[in-house]
Amino acid sequence: MPLAMTDAPDAKKALVVEDEMLFRLEVRDLLEAKGYAVVEAGNAAQALERLDGTVTLMITDVRMPGTMDGLALAREVTRRRSDVAVVVVSAQVTPRPEALPGHVPFVERPFIESRFHAAIDRAVSARTESR
Repeated sequence: MPLAMTDAPDAKKALVVEDEMLFRLEVRDLLEAKGYAVVEAGNAAQALERLDGTVTLMITDVRMPGTMDGLALAREVTRRRSDVAVVVVSAQVTPRPEALPGHVPFVERPFIESRFHAAIDRAVSARTESR
């Protein structure tokens, strides 16, 4: 499973956490079209390793291999880095609102591109306002 990073000078940086390569590639393409450089991870442990000071957005699936699912990862990232906008996605699980950290939107897959972009915009705005 290749884990890629796209370099774009002065770009915003997004971390995509998804074990399904085709979905990860789809999300990467959408984010690159919005001007993000993208780092990919196949599970929560890899995501936490790649969560450096330059990441401004994380998109995570709920279900993935390992000891931490996407909801726990979203909670951990918002605890560690309150400046990172987080969006949770899933085709299989619709989390209860109280399972999501505050200001973290959920997008059901398959998603309409406009809803995905709107969720990103909401998450980024919420993080910008909380600083």
